[in-house]
Amino acid sequence: MKKIKDIYAGKPDAKDEVETDGIDPFIENYVVPENFNKDELVKGTACFVTGYKGTGKTALLYYLDSYIREIDEQTCSSFIFFKGDYSDIKKQEMEQLSQRLFSTITISNDVVLDGNDFEYIWRWLLYSRIIEDNQQNNDSLFIHDEKWERFVKVISQIQYSKKKRILSIPQSVNLECKFTDPATYMEILPKVCVNFCEKRIEESDGYRLFVNVIDEADELFADLIFSNRTDIPYYLFVDELEAYYGEKSVFLRDLNLIRDLVFSVKKMNQIMGKNRTVKTKIICSVRSEIINSINRFVVSKEINKVISGFEVPLRWDYKNTNSFQHPILKILIKRIKYVDDECHTEKAIIDKWFPEQINGIDAANYILNNSWCKPRDIVRLILSAQSCMAADNENFSQSTIDMCKKKYSQDSLDEIREEMRALYSASEIDIILSCLTGFKRIFSVSELKARVDEYYNNTFLKEKMMNVLMDLYRLGIIGNYFDGSYRWQHKGDDSIICDSTWKLIIHPSLLSVLSVNSKQDSAIEKMRPKQGDHVLVTIDYIFEKYAIGSFGYGAKNYRVFLPISLISDERIVDINEYITKGKKYGAKLYRFDRKHNDWIISMKN
Repeated sequence: MKKIKDIYAGKPDAKDEVETDGIDPFIENYVVPENFNKDELVKGTACFVTGYKGTGKTALLYYLDSYIREIDEQTCSSFIFFKGDYSDIKKQEMEQLSQRLFSTITISNDVVLDGNDFEYIWRWLLYSRIIEDNQQNNDSLFIHDEKWERFVKVISQIQYSKKKRILSIPQSVNLECKFTDPATYMEILPKVCVNFCEKRIEESDGYRLFVNVIDEADELFADLIFSNRTDIPYYLFVDELEAYYGEKSVFLRDLNLIRDLVFSVKKMNQIMGKNRTVKTKIICSVRSEIINSINRFVVSKEINKVISGFEVPLRWDYKNTNSFQHPILKILIKRIKYVDDECHTEKAIIDKWFPEQINGIDAANYILNNSWCKPRDIVRLILSAQSCMAADNENFSQSTIDMCKKKYSQDSLDEIREEMRALYSASEIDIILSCLTGFKRIFSVSELKARVDEYYNNTFLKEKMMNVLMDLYRLGIIGNYFDGSYRWQHKGDDSIICDSTWKLIIHPSLLSVLSVNSKQDSAIEKMRPKQGDHVLVTIDYIFEKYAIGSFGYGAKNYRVFLPISLISDERIVDINEYITKGKKYGAKLYRFDRKHNDWIISMKN
C-alpha cells in the first residue's frame, strides 16, 4: 500500500523542483488553470504573467517553455532570473539549470544605482543575452551578415567581464566609441568608464555616451527583426522579480530596477511584435505585491497601465465549486496518481485517499478553506504530512490532518512573511504578527484599535492601522466575516470592508501558529463588558452637567461618562445632590462611545 510519504510532493519553488527532480516529473504533474489563456502569451500580444506569491508563476514559465517546444521542436528559449536576496552575494549567482540554457541577472550589493532611469541598462543586458543566445545556437536565430555584425559591434563597445552564462549588472563598464572630431576631422577612439555606483548616473558624461550606444542598438535591432530573423521561434523568460524591505537604498534600487525592467520588456516586445511572421517574445512574471510596492515607495511611471494592457493574470479562485473538481485539488489528485498505480480513476483516488469529512466538513471543502487556492498550498500540505508522524499513514484521514496542522500553519505563516517583506521591515512584520497572536479569531476594527491603543500605542500600528489591515487582507492573513458569510481576497473579493457590520477574521490555516481559536474568542467576550451589564462605578470627577468615573471588569478598568440626564427621571438642579465624588454607585452600561473610547452609563432603574 502506498503511503503519504510516497506521494510526489515536488518543491515549494518550481525552480528547485526542476533542478532536483528534472523537467519530466514536473511537466507530468503540472495542471494548467482552466481560465488561463496561455496562447495569448505564446501567440498574442500579452507578455506579463501576474499573480500573488505561490500562485505558480515560475512553474507556468517552465510549462510554457515545454509547450512551445511541443509546437515547434526547433524553438530556442533562455531564462533570466532576477533575485533579491543580498544577504550573501555568492548565493545570488544561481547555478545553471540542467537540460536548459539559463542565465542569471544578479546585482552586487555595492551597486547602488541611484539614477532614476534604468531602462537603457536593461536593454543593454537583454541585447547582450540575445547575442549570446544566438552564438550558443550556432547563429540560427539571426542571419550572420553585415547587419548582424554591426549590431554585435555596437553592443561590444560596452566592455565588461562576466562569468560564462551569468549575466550581471557590473559596478562599471568601459566604452570605446569611435567618432570624428569636428575641428580636426580626425577619427578618435576614446575610452570612457561608466560607473553605475556613482550618484545620478544619468547626469554623467559617460552615461550619456552609454545611452547613445543603446539608442543606436535600438535602431539596429528593429531592422534585424525584419531583415535578419530566421523562422526559429525564440523566447526569453524573465522571472523572480523580488525586492525586500531591508536596507532602504537597496530596496528602493530594486523596485526601480524591476519597474524599468517591466518597461523595457514591453518596449522590446513591441519592436519584436511588428514582425508577425516569426515568433520572438520576452515573457516576464510579475508578483502583484511587488507592483503594490512600486506604487507605494517609488515613482511608478504608471506601471499599472503598462502591465494591465499586456498581462495574463494567474488565478485559481473558482467560486463555482468546492469539490475535488476544483483545479487546486486536481493538483493534489494528480500528484497522488503519479505514484499510486492501483488507482486508475480520479474517483478511485478520492475514495481511497480522503475521508468523507474532516472536522465535520466535506473533505474537499475543508482542504480548500484551509488554503489560499494556490498550487504551493498543496505542495505545503503534502510536505507537512510527510515531515511528521503522519508520513506512514495511508490517506489524508482526520488523524493525518491533526498531525500536520501545526507544521502546515507555521509554514504558511513563513510564506506570508516572505511576501510581507516587499512592504514592511522585519521589525514591523514582527509587530504586526505579535498584535494578532493570542488575540481573537473574529474581531471588529474597534476591538483591534483598542488592542493597539493598549499594547502597541508607540508603534507604527497606531498611525497606519487601516493601511496595515488593507495589506493583511490582500495578503490573505485576514478576511471579512458577517453572520456566516465570508469575503477573501483569494476568492475574488478584492477589497476589505471596515465598518460596524462586517468583522475581520483570521485565515483558518493561521489559527494554530497565531494561538487563536473559537474557545478563546468566547473566553475573551466573557471577560469584556457588554451593553446592558450592571457594574459598580466609582465617581472620579463631577461637573455641572455630567460626571466622569470608572469601573473594574475582569482584570481591567474602564472609564465611564455619566450625563446628568441618565442619573434620574426627575428634574435635576444640582448634580451633587445625587452623586458624591469618590463613592461607588450601581449603574448599567448604556452605550460604548467609540469616539471618546469610554462607556456611557445610566443610573436609572
